[in-house]
Amino acid sequence: MPPSSGELWGHHLMPTQINVDCLLPTGIIVCLRCNRDATLESIKGDLWKEAKKYPLFYLLSDPASYIFVSITQDAEREEFYDETRRLCDLRLFQPILKLVEPKGNRAEKMLNSEISLALGISVNEFNECKDLEVMTFRRNVLNVCHEAVERRDSKGLHTQAIYVYPPDIVSNPELPEHLKEKIDKDAEHIIICIWVVSATGERQKYTVKVLYKEFPEMVIAEAIRKKTRSMHMSPEEQKKCVEEYQGHYVLKVCGCDQFFLEQFPICQYKHIRKCIARNQIPQLMLMSKDGVYASLPKNVYTVPSYVKRGISALQDINNQQTMSLWQVEAMLRIKINCATNVSVKELGKIFVKTGIYHGTEPLCPPKDTEHVTSSNPRWSEWLDYDLYIPDIPRSARLCMSICFEAKKHKKKEVHYPLAWGNINLFDFNHRLQSDRLSLQLWPVPHGLDEMLNPIGTPGPNPRKDSACLEIEFDRFAMPVSFPKEQQIEEYARWINNLNPDSIHARGSTTAPLIPQNTWPDMDKNLQEDLIEVLKRDPLAEISEQEKELLWKMRNFCKKNHPDSLPKLLAAVKWDSRKDVAQLYMLLREWSVVSPEIALELLDFTYNDLYVRRFAVKCLDQGLDDDCLSRYLLQLVQVLKYEPYLDNDLARFLLKRALLNQNIGHFLFWHLKSELYQVATRQRFGLMLEAFCRGCGAYLKSLVRQVEALDKLTMLTNKLKNEREDQQKAVLLDHIRQMDYLEALQSFQSPLNNSEILGDLEIEHCEVKTSKKRPVWLVWKNPDPMADLLFKDWKIIFKNGDDLRQDMLTLQVIGIMDNIWQEEGLDLRMSPYGCLSTGSNVGMIEAVRNSKTVLGIQKKRGKKSAMQLDSSQLHKWIKEKNKGDKYQLAIETFTKSCAGYCVATFVLGIGDRHPDNIMVNEEGQVFHIDFGHFLDHRKKKFGINRERVPFVLTEDFIHVIAKGADNPEKTEEFGKFTELCGKAYIILRKHAQLFITLFSMMLSCGIPELQSPDDIGYLRKTLAVEKSEEEAIEYFQQNLNEAHGGAWTTKMDWFFHYLKHRNS
Repeated sequence: MPPSSGELWGHHLMPTQINVDCLLPTGIIVCLRCNRDATLESIKGDLWKEAKKYPLFYLLSDPASYIFVSITQDAEREEFYDETRRLCDLRLFQPILKLVEPKGNRAEKMLNSEISLALGISVNEFNECKDLEVMTFRRNVLNVCHEAVERRDSKGLHTQAIYVYPPDIVSNPELPEHLKEKIDKDAEHIIICIWVVSATGERQKYTVKVLYKEFPEMVIAEAIRKKTRSMHMSPEEQKKCVEEYQGHYVLKVCGCDQFFLEQFPICQYKHIRKCIARNQIPQLMLMSKDGVYASLPKNVYTVPSYVKRGISALQDINNQQTMSLWQVEAMLRIKINCATNVSVKELGKIFVKTGIYHGTEPLCPPKDTEHVTSSNPRWSEWLDYDLYIPDIPRSARLCMSICFEAKKHKKKEVHYPLAWGNINLFDFNHRLQSDRLSLQLWPVPHGLDEMLNPIGTPGPNPRKDSACLEIEFDRFAMPVSFPKEQQIEEYARWINNLNPDSIHARGSTTAPLIPQNTWPDMDKNLQEDLIEVLKRDPLAEISEQEKELLWKMRNFCKKNHPDSLPKLLAAVKWDSRKDVAQLYMLLREWSVVSPEIALELLDFTYNDLYVRRFAVKCLDQGLDDDCLSRYLLQLVQVLKYEPYLDNDLARFLLKRALLNQNIGHFLFWHLKSELYQVATRQRFGLMLEAFCRGCGAYLKSLVRQVEALDKLTMLTNKLKNEREDQQKAVLLDHIRQMDYLEALQSFQSPLNNSEILGDLEIEHCEVKTSKKRPVWLVWKNPDPMADLLFKDWKIIFKNGDDLRQDMLTLQVIGIMDNIWQEEGLDLRMSPYGCLSTGSNVGMIEAVRNSKTVLGIQKKRGKKSAMQLDSSQLHKWIKEKNKGDKYQLAIETFTKSCAGYCVATFVLGIGDRHPDNIMVNEEGQVFHIDFGHFLDHRKKKFGINRERVPFVLTEDFIHVIAKGADNPEKTEEFGKFTELCGKAYIILRKHAQLFITLFSMMLSCGIPELQSPDDIGYLRKTLAVEKSEEEAIEYFQQNLNEAHGGAWTTKMDWFFHYLKHRNS
């Protein structure tokens, strides 16, 4: 294990008792024998009693005047202000504590300590950073925090409550047709149970019937009206009572912390829709509004002392006289001086390959240095680029790699990169790079086939032992800055006025517009050609002639096809300031694009600051909180493509996270889960620091969650070293200890912050038998009405598996489900909760009342488990669903099976066996463990084990056909295939969205998602280049292949059973 991964250096868990050396301010060292779970408060008390026996005790002040400090396993000096923390949770390097008088602002230091605990990074790391961009970002981003806090407080307790308990609603207030069919069609009413719980726990229930479009306040009024009837009030008294009290109450979902605080139609709340879909009566509590407001935590926002750092330095730079980039009449050149720390396996020749890029597009041909011996990598060589300095776009970057020249057999030369690095040609302050600098390079990532890595992180590798390249830029008479917007606008007007009506071939100068007065007379074939290009998916290629057409018709696109913007951007000549200036003017007038298109504009292809600013503006206007939550995972990833720390996307995400605690919760975990990666540590750490400063009292809840997960991580690290038959006993023994009980009880669930994890049900916790030994944990639900939702919460904690691929797959399946629901198709999908919280660590929601297909087969006899009897799954479902429930269970199975057949086909989900396909007692089938996707299938001896496009075995067909003989010939199976086809065609309409979502995830480092070639699989399964008729035929062929080749799946499942029959 890494020495720093436990409670003490070199130990997963601290011994039960340990000697702690305590250094007093008098210079006296006192050795204390302490319990591992002793609090700092109790240690200080014991220390004071012991110190009385030592000299100089009379010089000590009151114990409250001092705090403990020590050195942690991160080699950081940490001050411990929170004396409720236990010794085993301090992550000490050695058991040594020093007592000191705190200096500086105590409140600020306590907040910094909490933030450090939440991040797992000391805030001092940021305080000690002298980088001007870091200091400027930390200062400027506080404005976002301050504005969000002011908005939260704008209407007092009500807006504060909306932040803590944001409405969990869908975007569209209209109820889909498939849900309307489930309610009273004539009266359009739904029945709701309203519960009132007294201070002593006594319950009263009021069943009300209301219009499904009614607002929460009217539901409350109906409940009060029903109460007044039982009190024998007159109609006038009832009316007066309702009017007086209906504004004093709010509705809350029984069993969790979801409130109906905003006046949206009740059918817009997700909980109500879920109840309608499942034919359940919603169970709500009537809560005192004043009581809810009184329970809100107190939020205090303080401005940190670092807010004044770096101001004078930045002002000095900005006060310097500069010259515009467009005043420089020279070609770009860069000098490569030398390299250090270059690691090669053998002596040979090395060279530096360079290129100037804008996004993924090279702005000029690449340039290489001379090849020199690897033992003395010195060049002192100027490289001249075919790029005029005034034509350099704002977001251009220099991409470099140190390459090795290897000679293979037959004396053929092979070149491969050893290390790479990128530098923005303009700094965050719009200044062109000048003078000499040294750049620490990054190791070559797995799967990088190219010599340069233009989508890689700009800036230095923080590791000082990495390869380093010294380069030099030209210096001019004064600093060179990128032109201001006014200058760009004047230049664009001048270009447009040169000869606006001429139409000629586009070469080095910008192609002119096709005038608007000629659009009606434009050749229909030309318009059809344009429309055909605009319909293509994001990965489709566009020829030079088509780019020429797009650019000529840019105003036509702006007016009639605003969502064509990504295609138009592909037509821009980024090495021509004429094109770029006119594009910027177009963007000023461009209509807001759809959120799906705005998302596309944030991937690695589009790194222009103006384009990304426009995309974020569109997202801010077009994405409500529900949609933002849906795409948050991708938006966090594309932060890595931002050229600078301070950017519109970071501000947008931070603002929305500080106005909605649910969004903030998941933004926190998506950012924190990647802090272990060197490339994102600073960027994500700074964003998290800003979020923690603005999120108010929720910071304490996040610290509790982090502490609980840290405890589980250290415990599961220890379990890996225990014998399998001892692991459960060790687990239960430890979680009974006081420090574990304190850390693992009564905190908000990282999977869903509206769920409170109460007391651990220790007797139900266990270590699962799968490879990485996940831990099954069960908590009581402490909500007073828990029995009307779930009495407990079950979560699987995993340590050793990369859950990012599972999280992405489940997110996309959830988006598929949303798309189907909006189209009126409820396929009973089950995208259960999954959250990666760190390096190979995370949590998974346990789906209730469900078993694996293999688990069911094993219980039904050996013939079933050995795949020789395909009827047992149907018999199990029939036994669990007697009478009228049987037909509903078959429908549920059929719908969910269709949904997962289509989803797993489109996503290329591999390694499907009966241990990762589950069925619950209601007949709902769902898949788990998504270790292989995009057609990266498991192989045995180089042979692909899975030979069908998706799993549709005889067991499943038998259930769909209700156990009939020749199930493929039944009417039920025919309806099933029609359902699959309908679901597939609906998804195909959204092919662009799915391609965009996976493109945005290329930076996350998932092994099976490394390049656009991997995403090309989606283009194939979604048949983007086929007509709808051809696509239906294509899917039908794959469906036939799936159930026609079901015997190969059964054979694979048979061998899986033999391998795991004793587990």
